[in-house]
Amino acid sequence: MASIPVQVSLQQNPVYLGVWTNWSSGSLTGLTLTVTLQNGGLLIAFLALFVTFTGTCFWTIVSFAVHQIQSQQTPQNAIYHQRQAILRNSGTSAEALWRLLRMSWTWRRYAPTTSIRRSLLPLAMSILTLSVFAIAGIFSSRVATSRDGDVLVVGNKCATVNSSRFTTQDFGLIQTYLTSRIRSSANYAATCYTNTSSTQSCRAFVRHSLPYEVTKRAACPFPGNDRICRSAKGAIRLDSGFIDSHFDLGINSRLSGRFLYRTVNECAPVQSKGYARVNSSSSPSIVEFLYGPDRNTCQNECTFDYVAERSKNPQGNNDYTLSISTHYAESDDINSAVFNTWNPIPELLLPHADISIIFLAANEIPFFAPVDDPWFAAGHQGPVNISIASRDIQVYGSDEPARALACTQQYQFCNPALEGDDGCTPLLGIYEATTASPALFPHPTDRERFSWSASAILNMAGGFTELIRTLRSGSLLARDSLSGGGQYALPSNQWELELEHWFKFTLADVQRAILDQAIGPVYPDARRFHSPPSSAVERAICDNQKVRSDSFTSFNVLGLVLIVSIGGFIMILSALLPWATRRILGHRRPFTSLEWIANDTLQLQRLAHEALGAGDWEGACDDYPRTRKGDLLATLNIKNQKHPVLESPHKVVMLEEEEEEDSTIDTVQESLLSLEIPRSSLELSQRFMSASC
Repeated sequence: MASIPVQVSLQQNPVYLGVWTNWSSGSLTGLTLTVTLQNGGLLIAFLALFVTFTGTCFWTIVSFAVHQIQSQQTPQNAIYHQRQAILRNSGTSAEALWRLLRMSWTWRRYAPTTSIRRSLLPLAMSILTLSVFAIAGIFSSRVATSRDGDVLVVGNKCATVNSSRFTTQDFGLIQTYLTSRIRSSANYAATCYTNTSSTQSCRAFVRHSLPYEVTKRAACPFPGNDRICRSAKGAIRLDSGFIDSHFDLGINSRLSGRFLYRTVNECAPVQSKGYARVNSSSSPSIVEFLYGPDRNTCQNECTFDYVAERSKNPQGNNDYTLSISTHYAESDDINSAVFNTWNPIPELLLPHADISIIFLAANEIPFFAPVDDPWFAAGHQGPVNISIASRDIQVYGSDEPARALACTQQYQFCNPALEGDDGCTPLLGIYEATTASPALFPHPTDRERFSWSASAILNMAGGFTELIRTLRSGSLLARDSLSGGGQYALPSNQWELELEHWFKFTLADVQRAILDQAIGPVYPDARRFHSPPSSAVERAICDNQKVRSDSFTSFNVLGLVLIVSIGGFIMILSALLPWATRRILGHRRPFTSLEWIANDTLQLQRLAHEALGAGDWEGACDDYPRTRKGDLLATLNIKNQKHPVLESPHKVVMLEEEEEEDSTIDTVQESLLSLEIPRSSLELSQRFMSASC
């Protein structure tokens, strides 16, 4: 059972399509519509067209207003009439801007001041309208988050680990399942908890990584102080700060349904002198470490034992040995003693904290350079020569058979809806914290909601203990530079790097645990030791787990409603404004309304033809003027191609009749001339023709 990346787990789980509330933005502004990428693309394209058409309608309103404001009934020059015609007949602000600029440029030699002054207001309004709707068109797509947007998973397989369902027959399956989950979290932490992580696998959780604080050279956290710590100021403190269940873990809920989670680890290298003994009764002799008896790792009232004598082959065991013992703080409601196999010595036993001690043995690993790290210490006993590829190479061995780090782990839960100190538990061990925290939520529904999510942290996020017991030496960063020949040089703070790396794992494991609870186990067989939600409240949590996905498009519903409603209002207003203005103000300002109508392209055409007497027109105040059936209009006279004019249809008809008559006379003359008649008859005919002209 290989580790399953988070992205693969999500691909096997459906995403909710439809309208839901993203409580990050509130009940109104958080309304969200999630659709497929294909449908999202269509909706985005529609919005772009809709905004463009809205801009066209808005320009109709603006141009009408400017046209009405600048309307003058007194005789005006050509610039005035051209400007009014442009305002009336330009379909868009861009078209109006271009035509107004060209008009001003054309009149620059004849009336430069007048052309600019008369066009200043419409120029400014066209530029403003064009700019506003260009920006609106760009930002209209902001209602959609097609890349890495928040979506809800469908929690129809939601379940949490239930230890009461563990059976001896499932032991192998359980271990394999845990190993797969831990490897997945470890891989995620290694990939995504860096400053430069931007891979596709890091885009599943609502936050690709959780923040934390590191304090180095902190005071020894144990009661024994420098009697147990190698340095009184040599500890490291790793603090996650308050992790918000909604913003950080993706449990989508209003404020009353949220909780805060915090974990603090303080670790320090501990003394070996005075806490180790050599058992010479066995062969070879064994070094036993005395930090309190652990019945699982040492059978002689010790914590950890290790063979003291090294192999004569310096490359006999070229790997690290890593072991951990953990003591959980006692809880009133949970018998944590069942989980405790180690009883720490008083120097390490800090009240209200889980205590772990981690042993590192370098075995026969040759180090190519001395190591000053207090946990990986090597080389202080001098170099030795080994033969590699027929060459003698100087290497170093570890200073001690094994060394130990001790850590305290404390946890805290808070109710963000409560103010003051009453809203949080103290820093406690994990079992103490999960027992005390439900009291922070007085309402039964909120308490049930919290308990369901907290069970994922308790049952599915095991911290350093599960990581080290599962991956063993594979959890060490130092192994990245360990080869078959030996260990490359390590920095003097390697132990701090290891602890920070493990702490990142615990944060990633919390993220994974919450998501795994919502989508359920990936492996069908693992459902045997999982329990589904038992109430509607727990089911609601499963259906409100947010993740990030670039396979869907989410739209802000409020943004969609505003765009459609405002755009629809502008469209209706642009259609009704001229008619309403004429109905309301027509009796007081008849000229402005009639000029708007008369400046329309078809009405200007009517005026031009009607002025020449062409056509019997009606509908002079309508959008589409009409003539009687059969009426002929003026034609375009292009005899002077630099100055074409309209010509009355009556004049054209008269000219055509004269041309036809002349053509007939010429034809008759030619016919008569072709006949052989007496000269006297021909003379009479010529006299007759002279009398007709």
